[in-house]
Amino acid sequence: MNRLLSVIVVDDEPLAREGLRYRLEVDARIQVLAECASADQALLDIERLQPDVVFLDIEMPGMSGLDLAKQLTLQAGHKVKVVFVTAFREFAINAFDFKAFDYLLKPFADERLHQCIENLLEAFSQTETVQQHQKLGLLLNRKTGNSIDGLLQNLEVANQSSLNELQQTISLKNGSEWLRVKLDSISWIEAAGDYMCVHTVDGSHIIRKTLKQFENELDAKRFPRVNRSAMVNIQKLMKLTPNSNGEYVAQLSTGDRVKVSRKYKFRLDELKKG
Repeated sequence: MNRLLSVIVVDDEPLAREGLRYRLEVDARIQVLAECASADQALLDIERLQPDVVFLDIEMPGMSGLDLAKQLTLQAGHKVKVVFVTAFREFAINAFDFKAFDYLLKPFADERLHQCIENLLEAFSQTETVQQHQKLGLLLNRKTGNSIDGLLQNLEVANQSSLNELQQTISLKNGSEWLRVKLDSISWIEAAGDYMCVHTVDGSHIIRKTLKQFENELDAKRFPRVNRSAMVNIQKLMKLTPNSNGEYVAQLSTGDRVKVSRKYKFRLDELKKG
């Protein structure tokens, strides 16, 4: 992780809270945001401080640690990882019913706490890596019209092509061959059963792929969906003609005519204005 792991300690015994806080803060990667003497106070602090982890005692007056964990599983949005800390071994099974990350049985050695912290850091690191990969994929899609996988496929089949050229192409697998098709040459794409038909100015290609995969790889502003099973190249769109049933027909510069559902017609209008 590139940041501190934020923690809240919850225990009704002051000495237990202070002791655990001290043991946690020995690790420079940990930031203890608060100590709570009850589950009710912890619920408020978790919502206010948004910690990564809560170290939670189970047996407490009023709301128990298990009750608090149940509340947390029902909350939408921020998901805090729960590490139960208790002297009662019999609560272990109940603890994992609430998707607890870990379970520390009092008294626990420093080595056991250290292993718990290492596992937490690894879990958050993996999550952040996935999130960064997704952000990179979205940025790459907006800038180039390709997903990360799509760009890797393009690089795989490229010879000495420049990155600029790759940004204007998409790789399509036709049987055992990879084809590199210029985005400008694509007029529209339609679903055909388990396959996709990519219509270009030079002909059509039957590709084993889903419409969703094409949506992930192509810029939605350049290749918007026009009905449940087709997308068009907005640069090829010449005009929209209404049908008697309230839908529209997109006439492309290639002469192709593609049905446009009412649901997508307004989106096309916005894109053409832009």
